[in-house]
Amino acid sequence: MTPKHLSKCRKDLGTFQLDLLKEEHYALMMIDSYGKLPPGLLQGDIQYWFGLYDECLNQSRKIDDGKDNFKAEYCIAGLYGGKTKLPSIGICVPDSCSNSDLMEILGPKKPNNLLFVSDVMCNKVPEYSAAAIICLIFLSFFGLMIISGTIYDVLKRRQESGQDGFERLAEDHTDEHSVNTTPTTNGTTPNTDTSHESVKIRTSLGLFGDILLCFSLLINGSKILKTKQGEQSLGALNGIRVISLWWVMLGHTYVFAMTLFRNSTKIIEVLSRFTFQAVGNATFSVDSFFFLSGLLVTYLTLKHLQKHDGKLNWLMFYVHRYLRLTPVYAMVIFVYTTLTPHFANGPLYQSFFDPNPPPGVESSVTYCQKYWWTNLLYINNLFPSSLVECIGWSWYLANDMQFYIISPFVIYLLYHYFFVGVAFWSTLLIACFGSLIGLSIKYDVTTSLLAPQTEQQSHGAGEIYVRPYTRISTYLVGMAVGYILYKYKDRVRMPRYVAIMGWMAATGIALAVIYGLYGTYHGDPLNKAATVIYTTLSRFSWAVALGWVVFACVTGYGGPVNSLLSWSFWIPLSRINYCAYLLHPIIMYVFYYSLPNMIYFTDLLLVYFFIGNIVLSYAAAFILSVSIEAPFMALEKLLLNRDKSV
Repeated sequence: MTPKHLSKCRKDLGTFQLDLLKEEHYALMMIDSYGKLPPGLLQGDIQYWFGLYDECLNQSRKIDDGKDNFKAEYCIAGLYGGKTKLPSIGICVPDSCSNSDLMEILGPKKPNNLLFVSDVMCNKVPEYSAAAIICLIFLSFFGLMIISGTIYDVLKRRQESGQDGFERLAEDHTDEHSVNTTPTTNGTTPNTDTSHESVKIRTSLGLFGDILLCFSLLINGSKILKTKQGEQSLGALNGIRVISLWWVMLGHTYVFAMTLFRNSTKIIEVLSRFTFQAVGNATFSVDSFFFLSGLLVTYLTLKHLQKHDGKLNWLMFYVHRYLRLTPVYAMVIFVYTTLTPHFANGPLYQSFFDPNPPPGVESSVTYCQKYWWTNLLYINNLFPSSLVECIGWSWYLANDMQFYIISPFVIYLLYHYFFVGVAFWSTLLIACFGSLIGLSIKYDVTTSLLAPQTEQQSHGAGEIYVRPYTRISTYLVGMAVGYILYKYKDRVRMPRYVAIMGWMAATGIALAVIYGLYGTYHGDPLNKAATVIYTTLSRFSWAVALGWVVFACVTGYGGPVNSLLSWSFWIPLSRINYCAYLLHPIIMYVFYYSLPNMIYFTDLLLVYFFIGNIVLSYAAAFILSVSIEAPFMALEKLLLNRDKSV
């Protein structure tokens, strides 16, 4: 800040004050846009008093020649009364004023101040950085490749088959150049629907022509939308993975909006409902993903080992996984870090997405600017912090990749030396339980969302939630079920009463895990021993219950549950699940933080938000998949000549 700049801010503020006394229209509109005392203080409307964001930004002071003397800008000033945090209030000031200008003018805390401004955040339109321009160039390049690949695909089909044979060749072409788009957030599945007798379309452009075809919307779109799977596929897993992601979205719909609720005291009432326990415990949906991932990698790898005399290219085992996940993941991080600040605006939007925050302040964007590389190395759940990450929901991907890295040691031993493999599997499980017990006791964690938590307890909860050694138990259960299906999938015969007992036990376990903490919201908290037991065994138990569901459905004892989970409706959605997982928090953040006012919580409103979040997330996921994910998968297959069965 320079004295000249501060002088300009003071001068414009003085002009604004004089014009206000003269009842100039723009000045009245600016003052009208200020945050004011609202109704609902006793319901919790004490965090933000936004005022009217758009009303402020639409104002400007004109001079004689019609040019702007200054325009209005919107800022949020945080207030303290003594040691008590007061609401942050929206103010409207001339755009010549910066955060530091206003802090100096409004004054820092003085010894006898009863009321003082603790911070000011002004919403200034960010300029496009060099990185943002490079990101736009990348996206334009992909757009050009998609257009070129699609046009080339159409012309080549017409050339080789004519209009009458268009549909037949489209099917052959899709089979030959198809790519596996099943989300590997839930494991990797083989491409089992490829016809080995299909005629590969060769072009006069050779390899470059095949590369262009990797970007064809016709090929990639038809592959995603196809509802057929191979005979050996585990159909029930499609329904589980999609429903699990919907469960994740349901939890995020509430959690991400929680700081914007005007009637925040309503949350206590909502959390206390018996029916709301399934929403409050939506974190178990992530354990469903870990379970599915462990199951699929074990089942498919064992199938491959059986087919190839116990041999597998372990280097490609890792390379394929990295190339499968990372390109689209990197692109999402790139767009989030560079372009998201330009997507929208609102009272809190820049404070969340600000690419150039005030000194000492970090936004989610600046954190990504510093630590994006930890995400691409899949260590962001370990470094630099377990509580703050670049795109915070990516902790799951880091855990899943780390589990995948160690999985061959278990799988290889199970295949060649079964009892040694079981011993190693058991050792990992015991280590997980031990870490959970130790951390639960060390940090004195609590299972109640309503109980006040110390800083130590909050830190401990974060450690338990994101560390790989505390979350691997559900992945190990998935591996066990994968091995059982590999050995006995087509040989299971059980009496009807045994199947019924299995379903009853699984249902009881799942209900106990999800609804077992209901009493903690009504004055009956768990004691320390019960808290440690629940923390240690709840996620493992959830995976065991889910394991029965998968086992029963795959072996013919699923009944109507299997019919629902194997419904062909789930198949296209499951193929874009990974992209939907990456994108849905960004869509929610952009929507919530661009709202001009606080949200008055009602059940129907949040249901409406939830449905909208699902629709927009999967629509965006389809676009991301056909434009980035599917082309990179096809390129990997083309250039590395990958064995489809791995």
